[in-house]
Amino acid sequence: MTTAQILITILSSLISGMVAVIVSTVFYVFHELRKDKLETLRRFVGNRYDIRGDEFSRALNEVFVVFEKSPKVIAALSEYHKKIITRQNSEDELIKLFKAMCNDVNLGYSDFNDSFFLPPFNTRSNCSMSKNFVKSSCNKNNQDVLNFDI
Repeated sequence: MTTAQILITILSSLISGMVAVIVSTVFYVFHELRKDKLETLRRFVGNRYDIRGDEFSRALNEVFVVFEKSPKVIAALSEYHKKIITRQNSEDELIKLFKAMCNDVNLGYSDFNDSFFLPPFNTRSNCSMSKNFVKSSCNKNNQDVLNFDI
């Protein structure tokens, strides 16, 4: 091997190594951003049962930071914010924000209509008849109390 061939081999090895590091770093950054967006969306949806609660407020306050480069999400958040501060009905804007966030992370929601998102699952406030002849009723603290019918 000549000196030129050895030099070309060394340079091509270094360049390919640097390209691999750059590509993996870019992939990692996009992966982490998507993970942060999904985590914020998860908290947003997971805490919608108490939209005046601390956890929902934290998730909502994260949206403008985590989705900062998503103009549709920021626009939906801005519209929701306008309705909130003027104390107007904000259900439509909340749904638009939810959809914008889902679209941004490519999460499908087409199987569900808008009314599915608004009433959250909250078993603490839904005291009703359950299976196997067990009645469920609520006590003063809105906690389930099981009554067995024998």
